Amino acid sequence: MAREPTGPRRSSGRKNANGEGSIYQRQSDGRWVGQAYALTTEGTRKRKYVYGDTWEEAHSKLVELKSRTQRGIPLPDRAWKLREYLPYWLRVYVSSLRATTARGYESAVRLHLIPALGTKRIDSLQVQHVREFLDEFRNKCLCCTSKADANRPTPRQCCSVGKCCKQYPKARQIQYVHGVLRNALHQAIREELISRNVATLVRVPSPRYRIGKGLSVEQVRAILKAAEDHRLYPLYVVAATMGLRRGELLGMRWSDLDLDTGTLTIEQTVQRVGGKLILSDAKTEDSEAPLPLPEWTWLVLLEHQEAQQTERERLSAVWQEHGLVFPSGLGTPMEPRNLNRHFSATRERAGLPTVRLHDMRHTVVSMLMELGVPPHVVQAIARHADVKLTLKVYAHTNLDAMRQALGKLDGRLS
Repeated sequence: MAREPTGPRRSSGRKNANGEGSIYQRQSDGRWVGQAYALTTEGTRKRKYVYGDTWEEAHSKLVELKSRTQRGIPLPDRAWKLREYLPYWLRVYVSSLRATTARGYESAVRLHLIPALGTKRIDSLQVQHVREFLDEFRNKCLCCTSKADANRPTPRQCCSVGKCCKQYPKARQIQYVHGVLRNALHQAIREELISRNVATLVRVPSPRYRIGKGLSVEQVRAILKAAEDHRLYPLYVVAATMGLRRGELLGMRWSDLDLDTGTLTIEQTVQRVGGKLILSDAKTEDSEAPLPLPEWTWLVLLEHQEAQQTERERLSAVWQEHGLVFPSGLGTPMEPRNLNRHFSATRERAGLPTVRLHDMRHTVVSMLMELGVPPHVVQAIARHADVKLTLKVYAHTNLDAMRQALGKLDGRLS
Protein backbone atom coordinates (compact mmCIF):
# COMPACT_ATOMS: atom_id res chain seq x y z
CA MET A 1 0.00 0.00 0.00
CA ALA A 2 1.32 3.44 -0.94
CA ARG A 3 2.24 5.71 1.92
CA GLU A 4 0.35 8.94 2.60
CA PRO A 5 2.36 11.98 1.63
CA THR A 6 3.99 13.56 4.68
CA GLY A 7 5.02 16.75 2.92
CA PRO A 8 3.10 19.59 1.35
CA ARG A 9 1.07 18.73 -1.69
CA ARG A 10 1.77 20.64 -4.86
CA SER A 11 -0.71 21.65 -7.49
CA SER A 12 -0.62 19.29 -10.42
CA GLY A 13 -0.90 22.30 -12.72
CA ARG A 14 2.32 23.89 -11.50
CA LYS A 15 5.26 23.39 -13.81
CA ASN A 16 8.72 23.50 -12.27
CA ALA A 17 11.30 25.73 -13.91
CA ASN A 18 14.21 24.14 -15.76
CA GLY A 19 16.82 22.87 -13.31
CA GLU A 20 14.48 23.04 -10.30
CA GLY A 21 13.81 19.32 -10.36
CA SER A 22 10.78 17.45 -9.12
CA ILE A 23 9.68 15.08 -6.38
CA TYR A 24 7.18 12.25 -6.71
CA GLN A 25 6.12 9.19 -4.75
CA ARG A 26 6.98 5.82 -6.23
CA GLN A 27 3.98 3.50 -6.43
CA SER A 28 5.95 0.28 -6.06
CA ASP A 29 7.16 0.88 -2.51
CA GLY A 30 5.86 4.31 -1.53
CA ARG A 31 9.33 5.91 -1.33
CA TRP A 32 9.80 9.51 -2.45
CA VAL A 33 12.03 10.21 -5.44
CA GLY A 34 13.66 13.50 -6.31
CA GLN A 35 15.13 14.12 -9.73
CA ALA A 36 17.08 16.95 -11.31
CA TYR A 37 19.78 17.52 -13.91
CA ALA A 38 23.22 17.70 -12.29
CA LEU A 39 26.81 18.26 -13.40
CA THR A 40 28.85 15.02 -13.65
CA THR A 41 32.56 14.28 -13.60
CA GLU A 42 32.42 13.83 -17.39
CA GLY A 43 31.55 17.52 -17.72
CA THR A 44 27.98 16.90 -18.91
CA ARG A 45 24.58 17.30 -17.24
CA LYS A 46 22.61 14.15 -16.59
CA ARG A 47 19.40 13.35 -14.76
CA LYS A 48 20.22 12.23 -11.22
CA TYR A 49 17.93 10.74 -8.60
CA VAL A 50 17.75 10.97 -4.81
CA TYR A 51 15.52 8.91 -2.52
CA GLY A 52 13.86 9.30 0.86
CA ASP A 53 11.28 7.67 3.09
CA THR A 54 9.49 11.03 3.42
CA TRP A 55 8.91 14.00 1.17
CA GLU A 56 11.09 16.13 3.46
CA GLU A 57 14.01 13.69 3.23
CA ALA A 58 13.85 13.53 -0.56
CA HIS A 59 13.49 17.32 -0.75
CA SER A 60 16.54 17.87 1.46
CA LYS A 61 18.67 15.57 -0.71
CA LEU A 62 17.39 17.23 -3.88
CA VAL A 63 18.33 20.67 -2.52
CA GLU A 64 21.86 19.41 -1.78
CA LEU A 65 22.08 17.87 -5.27
CA LYS A 66 21.13 21.15 -6.93
CA SER A 67 23.41 23.12 -4.61
CA ARG A 68 26.44 21.05 -5.62
CA THR A 69 25.71 21.70 -9.29
CA GLN A 70 25.27 25.42 -8.69
CA ARG A 71 28.66 25.49 -6.94
CA GLY A 72 30.27 23.64 -9.87
CA ILE A 73 30.94 20.46 -7.88
CA PRO A 74 30.40 17.49 -10.21
CA LEU A 75 28.82 14.20 -9.17
CA PRO A 76 30.41 10.83 -9.91
CA ASP A 77 29.19 9.56 -13.25
CA ARG A 78 29.79 5.96 -12.24
CA ALA A 79 28.96 4.07 -9.06
CA TRP A 80 32.29 2.29 -8.52
CA LYS A 81 32.58 -0.66 -6.22
CA LEU A 82 35.86 -1.11 -4.41
CA ARG A 83 36.56 -4.34 -6.29
CA GLU A 84 36.44 -2.23 -9.49
CA TYR A 85 38.08 0.95 -8.28
CA LEU A 86 41.05 -0.52 -6.42
CA PRO A 87 42.46 -2.44 -9.45
CA TYR A 88 41.91 0.70 -11.54
CA TRP A 89 43.81 2.75 -8.94
CA LEU A 90 46.67 0.22 -8.92
CA ARG A 91 46.87 0.23 -12.70
CA VAL A 92 46.68 4.00 -13.27
CA TYR A 93 48.37 5.53 -10.23
CA VAL A 94 50.42 2.90 -8.40
CA SER A 95 52.13 1.17 -11.31
CA SER A 96 54.46 4.17 -11.78
CA LEU A 97 55.77 3.95 -8.19
CA ARG A 98 58.82 1.96 -7.10
CA ALA A 99 58.39 -1.73 -7.85
CA THR A 100 58.56 -2.76 -4.19
CA THR A 101 55.94 -0.16 -3.27
CA ALA A 102 53.60 -1.20 -6.08
CA ARG A 103 54.04 -4.85 -5.13
CA GLY A 104 53.12 -4.16 -1.51
CA TYR A 105 50.05 -2.15 -2.48
CA GLU A 106 48.90 -4.87 -4.86
CA SER A 107 49.24 -7.54 -2.16
CA ALA A 108 47.24 -5.47 0.34
CA VAL A 109 44.48 -4.91 -2.21
CA ARG A 110 44.35 -8.52 -3.43
CA LEU A 111 44.66 -10.33 -0.12
CA HIS A 112 42.81 -8.05 2.28
CA LEU A 113 40.87 -5.08 0.90
CA ILE A 114 38.95 -6.62 -2.00
CA PRO A 115 37.93 -9.82 -0.14
CA ALA A 116 36.57 -7.77 2.78
CA LEU A 117 35.31 -4.55 1.19
CA GLY A 118 35.10 -5.32 -2.52
CA THR A 119 31.29 -5.36 -2.68
CA LYS A 120 30.98 -1.91 -1.07
CA ARG A 121 30.23 1.07 -3.29
CA ILE A 122 32.98 3.64 -3.00
CA ASP A 123 30.50 6.49 -2.58
CA SER A 124 28.58 4.71 0.18
CA LEU A 125 31.54 3.39 2.18
CA GLN A 126 31.12 4.34 5.83
CA VAL A 127 33.46 4.78 8.78
CA GLN A 128 31.79 1.79 10.40
CA HIS A 129 32.66 -0.43 7.43
CA VAL A 130 36.36 0.48 7.67
CA ARG A 131 36.42 0.04 11.45
CA GLU A 132 34.76 -3.38 11.24
CA PHE A 133 37.19 -4.45 8.51
CA LEU A 134 40.21 -3.48 10.60
CA ASP A 135 38.81 -5.25 13.66
CA GLU A 136 38.40 -8.43 11.62
CA PHE A 137 41.80 -8.03 9.97
CA ARG A 138 43.47 -7.67 13.36
CA ASN A 139 42.21 -11.16 14.33
CA LYS A 140 42.83 -12.86 10.99
CA CYS A 141 45.68 -15.34 10.46
CA LEU A 142 47.86 -14.04 7.63
CA CYS A 143 49.18 -17.49 6.82
CA CYS A 144 45.63 -18.79 6.32
CA THR A 145 44.76 -15.76 4.18
CA SER A 146 47.75 -15.94 1.85
CA LYS A 147 48.11 -19.75 1.96
CA ALA A 148 51.80 -19.06 2.41
CA ASP A 149 52.73 -22.60 3.39
CA ALA A 150 50.87 -24.43 0.60
CA ASN A 151 54.16 -25.23 -1.15
CA ARG A 152 56.18 -25.99 1.95
CA PRO A 153 57.34 -29.51 2.76
CA THR A 154 54.57 -31.47 4.49
CA PRO A 155 56.20 -31.50 7.96
CA ARG A 156 56.32 -27.68 7.95
CA GLN A 157 52.78 -27.06 6.71
CA CYS A 158 50.22 -25.55 9.08
CA CYS A 159 47.22 -23.57 7.83
CA SER A 160 47.03 -25.35 4.48
CA VAL A 161 46.45 -28.67 6.29
CA GLY A 162 44.05 -27.34 8.89
CA LYS A 163 46.51 -26.51 11.67
CA CYS A 164 46.21 -22.74 12.03
CA CYS A 165 49.46 -21.11 13.14
CA LYS A 166 47.61 -17.96 14.33
CA GLN A 167 50.04 -15.59 12.62
CA TYR A 168 48.08 -12.44 13.33
CA PRO A 169 49.07 -9.11 11.74
CA LYS A 170 51.26 -6.79 13.75
CA ALA A 171 50.52 -3.12 14.33
CA ARG A 172 52.77 -2.13 11.41
CA GLN A 173 50.87 -4.41 9.02
CA ILE A 174 47.50 -3.07 10.18
CA GLN A 175 48.76 0.47 9.72
CA TYR A 176 50.06 -0.40 6.25
CA VAL A 177 46.81 -1.92 4.94
CA HIS A 178 44.85 0.98 6.40
CA GLY A 179 47.27 3.35 4.67
CA VAL A 180 46.74 1.67 1.29
CA LEU A 181 42.97 2.13 1.60
CA ARG A 182 43.42 5.72 2.74
CA ASN A 183 45.66 6.52 -0.24
CA ALA A 184 43.23 4.94 -2.70
CA LEU A 185 40.28 6.89 -1.31
CA HIS A 186 42.32 10.09 -1.35
CA GLN A 187 42.83 9.64 -5.08
CA ALA A 188 39.09 9.02 -5.46
CA ILE A 189 38.50 12.44 -3.88
CA ARG A 190 40.84 14.01 -6.40
CA GLU A 191 38.83 12.38 -9.17
CA GLU A 192 35.69 13.72 -7.49
CA LEU A 193 34.22 10.23 -7.11
CA ILE A 194 33.62 10.76 -3.39
CA SER A 195 33.38 13.82 -1.18
CA ARG A 196 35.22 12.56 1.92
CA ASN A 197 37.81 9.96 2.87
CA VAL A 198 36.25 7.80 5.58
CA ALA A 199 39.52 5.92 6.15
CA THR A 200 41.10 9.06 7.63
CA LEU A 201 38.40 9.08 10.30
CA VAL A 202 39.45 5.67 11.63
CA ARG A 203 42.43 5.59 13.98
CA VAL A 204 44.84 2.66 13.95
CA PRO A 205 47.47 1.84 16.59
CA SER A 206 50.94 3.18 15.89
CA PRO A 207 53.62 0.49 15.64
CA ARG A 208 56.36 0.33 18.23
CA TYR A 209 59.67 0.47 16.39
CA ARG A 210 62.49 -1.70 17.59
CA ILE A 211 65.46 0.23 18.85
CA GLY A 212 68.40 -0.36 16.53
CA LYS A 213 71.45 -0.67 18.79
CA GLY A 214 73.82 -1.98 16.17
CA LEU A 215 77.11 -3.71 16.87
CA SER A 216 80.04 -2.82 19.03
CA VAL A 217 83.28 -1.63 17.45
CA GLU A 218 84.89 -4.98 18.35
CA GLN A 219 82.10 -6.90 16.60
CA VAL A 220 82.44 -4.82 13.43
CA ARG A 221 86.19 -5.40 13.42
CA ALA A 222 85.62 -9.14 13.83
CA ILE A 223 83.32 -9.24 10.80
CA LEU A 224 85.73 -7.23 8.67
CA LYS A 225 88.59 -9.49 9.77
CA ALA A 226 86.58 -12.59 8.77
CA ALA A 227 85.89 -11.11 5.29
CA GLU A 228 89.34 -9.66 4.74
CA ASP A 229 90.47 -12.07 2.03
CA HIS A 230 87.18 -12.13 0.07
CA ARG A 231 86.17 -10.00 -2.92
CA LEU A 232 83.23 -8.66 -0.87
CA TYR A 233 85.46 -7.18 1.83
CA PRO A 234 85.08 -3.64 0.37
CA LEU A 235 81.28 -4.04 0.53
CA TYR A 236 81.45 -4.69 4.25
CA VAL A 237 83.75 -1.71 4.72
CA VAL A 238 81.22 0.54 2.97
CA ALA A 239 78.39 -0.97 5.05
CA ALA A 240 80.30 -0.39 8.27
CA THR A 241 81.28 3.22 7.52
CA MET A 242 78.42 4.59 5.38
CA GLY A 243 75.35 2.82 6.79
CA LEU A 244 73.97 1.81 3.39
CA ARG A 245 71.02 -0.55 3.02
CA ARG A 246 71.54 -3.93 1.36
CA GLY A 247 69.82 -2.92 -1.88
CA GLU A 248 71.83 0.32 -2.01
CA LEU A 249 75.10 -1.57 -1.63
CA LEU A 250 74.24 -3.93 -4.46
CA GLY A 251 72.93 -1.13 -6.70
CA MET A 252 75.97 1.15 -6.32
CA ARG A 253 77.65 1.98 -9.64
CA TRP A 254 81.09 3.34 -10.35
CA SER A 255 79.37 6.31 -12.01
CA ASP A 256 77.78 7.10 -8.63
CA LEU A 257 81.26 7.49 -7.11
CA ASP A 258 83.54 10.47 -7.58
CA LEU A 259 86.85 9.06 -6.45
CA ASP A 260 88.60 12.32 -7.28
CA THR A 261 86.64 14.28 -4.68
CA GLY A 262 85.65 11.32 -2.49
CA THR A 263 81.86 11.49 -2.72
CA LEU A 264 79.09 8.98 -3.27
CA THR A 265 75.56 9.45 -4.61
CA ILE A 266 72.99 6.70 -4.02
CA GLU A 267 70.75 6.61 -7.09
CA GLN A 268 69.54 3.02 -7.43
CA THR A 269 68.97 -0.20 -5.53
CA VAL A 270 68.80 -3.89 -6.37
CA GLN A 271 65.59 -5.61 -5.29
CA ARG A 272 63.90 -8.93 -5.93
CA VAL A 273 60.23 -8.22 -6.65
CA GLY A 274 57.70 -10.73 -7.91
CA GLY A 275 60.39 -13.31 -8.59
CA LYS A 276 62.49 -10.89 -10.68
CA LEU A 277 65.73 -9.12 -9.87
CA ILE A 278 65.28 -5.44 -10.72
CA LEU A 279 67.17 -2.16 -10.50
CA SER A 280 65.00 0.64 -9.12
CA ASP A 281 65.44 4.27 -8.10
CA ALA A 282 66.68 5.17 -4.65
CA LYS A 283 64.17 5.07 -1.79
CA THR A 284 63.62 8.84 -1.51
CA GLU A 285 64.95 12.06 -2.99
CA ASP A 286 66.96 12.45 0.21
CA SER A 287 68.66 9.14 -0.61
CA GLU A 288 70.20 10.75 -3.70
CA ALA A 289 72.07 13.52 -1.84
CA PRO A 290 75.88 13.24 -2.23
CA LEU A 291 77.70 11.74 0.76
CA PRO A 292 81.39 12.30 1.58
CA LEU A 293 83.50 9.15 1.83
CA PRO A 294 85.61 8.56 4.96
CA GLU A 295 89.29 8.39 3.99
CA TRP A 296 89.62 4.70 4.81
CA THR A 297 86.54 3.82 2.72
CA TRP A 298 87.88 5.97 -0.11
CA LEU A 299 91.21 4.12 -0.18
CA VAL A 300 89.52 0.70 0.02
CA LEU A 301 87.29 1.57 -2.97
CA LEU A 302 90.29 2.75 -5.01
CA GLU A 303 91.99 -0.61 -4.39
CA HIS A 304 88.73 -2.43 -5.16
CA GLN A 305 88.42 -0.62 -8.49
CA GLU A 306 91.84 -1.92 -9.56
CA ALA A 307 91.06 -5.44 -8.33
CA GLN A 308 87.76 -5.49 -10.23
CA GLN A 309 89.49 -4.41 -13.43
CA THR A 310 91.83 -7.38 -13.06
CA GLU A 311 88.83 -9.66 -12.41
CA ARG A 312 87.04 -8.24 -15.46
CA GLU A 313 90.02 -8.96 -17.73
CA ARG A 314 90.47 -12.46 -16.35
CA LEU A 315 86.79 -13.31 -16.96
CA SER A 316 86.38 -11.31 -20.18
CA ALA A 317 84.82 -14.28 -21.99
CA VAL A 318 81.85 -14.46 -19.59
CA TRP A 319 81.85 -11.08 -17.87
CA GLN A 320 78.65 -9.02 -18.34
CA GLU A 321 79.39 -5.40 -17.59
CA HIS A 322 76.74 -3.44 -15.65
CA GLY A 323 78.98 -0.81 -14.12
CA LEU A 324 78.31 -2.07 -10.60
CA VAL A 325 80.74 -1.65 -7.72
CA PHE A 326 79.67 -4.91 -6.06
CA PRO A 327 78.36 -7.23 -8.80
CA SER A 328 78.21 -10.99 -8.87
CA GLY A 329 81.22 -12.99 -9.97
CA LEU A 330 80.13 -12.45 -13.59
CA GLY A 331 79.49 -8.70 -13.44
CA THR A 332 75.69 -8.99 -13.22
CA PRO A 333 73.60 -7.62 -10.33
CA MET A 334 74.14 -9.78 -7.26
CA GLU A 335 71.23 -11.76 -5.88
CA PRO A 336 70.44 -10.24 -2.45
CA ARG A 337 69.96 -13.68 -0.95
CA ASN A 338 73.48 -14.66 -2.05
CA LEU A 339 74.85 -11.69 -0.12
CA ASN A 340 72.83 -12.82 2.90
CA ARG A 341 74.33 -16.32 2.61
CA HIS A 342 77.86 -14.96 2.42
CA PHE A 343 77.29 -12.68 5.39
CA SER A 344 75.88 -15.60 7.39
CA ALA A 345 79.07 -17.59 6.75
CA THR A 346 81.19 -14.54 7.58
CA ARG A 347 79.45 -13.86 10.89
CA GLU A 348 79.83 -17.54 11.85
CA ARG A 349 83.58 -17.29 11.30
CA ALA A 350 83.59 -14.11 13.38
CA GLY A 351 81.73 -15.89 16.20
CA LEU A 352 78.62 -13.68 15.89
CA PRO A 353 75.77 -16.06 14.99
CA THR A 354 72.88 -13.65 15.70
CA VAL A 355 74.15 -10.56 13.85
CA ARG A 356 72.41 -9.22 10.72
CA LEU A 357 73.94 -7.29 7.82
CA HIS A 358 71.45 -4.48 8.49
CA ASP A 359 72.84 -4.17 12.02
CA MET A 360 75.92 -2.54 10.50
CA ARG A 361 73.66 0.30 9.33
CA HIS A 362 72.35 0.61 12.88
CA THR A 363 75.96 0.74 14.08
CA VAL A 364 76.82 3.74 11.94
CA VAL A 365 73.76 5.73 13.01
CA SER A 366 74.01 4.79 16.68
CA MET A 367 77.72 5.63 16.90
CA LEU A 368 77.13 9.02 15.28
CA MET A 369 74.36 9.72 17.79
CA GLU A 370 76.57 8.67 20.70
CA LEU A 371 79.38 10.91 19.43
CA GLY A 372 77.03 13.87 19.69
CA VAL A 373 76.55 14.49 15.97
CA PRO A 374 73.47 16.73 15.50
CA PRO A 375 70.36 14.68 14.61
CA HIS A 376 69.75 16.52 11.32
CA VAL A 377 73.28 15.60 10.18
CA VAL A 378 72.72 11.95 11.15
CA GLN A 379 69.42 12.07 9.26
CA ALA A 380 71.22 13.26 6.11
CA ILE A 381 73.83 10.49 6.39
CA ALA A 382 71.19 7.81 7.06
CA ARG A 383 68.98 9.29 4.29
CA HIS A 384 65.82 9.24 6.38
CA ALA A 385 62.90 11.27 5.08
CA ASP A 386 62.15 12.61 8.57
CA VAL A 387 64.49 13.31 11.47
CA LYS A 388 61.78 11.95 13.80
CA LEU A 389 62.45 8.49 12.39
CA THR A 390 66.16 8.88 13.11
CA LEU A 391 65.44 9.77 16.71
CA LYS A 392 62.64 7.26 17.23
CA VAL A 393 64.26 4.18 15.77
CA TYR A 394 67.93 4.68 16.52
CA ALA A 395 68.30 7.07 19.44
CA HIS A 396 68.97 4.97 22.50
CA THR A 397 71.04 5.30 25.63
CA ASN A 398 73.24 2.49 26.87
CA LEU A 399 73.80 1.59 30.50
CA ASP A 400 77.21 3.28 30.71
CA ALA A 401 75.80 6.54 29.35
CA MET A 402 72.94 6.46 31.86
CA ARG A 403 75.37 5.71 34.72
CA GLN A 404 77.57 8.63 33.65
CA ALA A 405 74.57 10.99 33.42
CA LEU A 406 73.18 10.00 36.82
CA GLY A 407 76.66 10.23 38.29
CA LYS A 408 76.64 13.93 37.52
CA LEU A 409 73.53 14.31 39.68
CA ASP A 410 75.19 12.31 42.42
CA GLY A 411 78.10 14.74 42.43
CA ARG A 412 75.77 17.71 42.69
CA LEU A 413 73.59 16.33 45.48
CA SER A 414 76.09 14.52 47.70
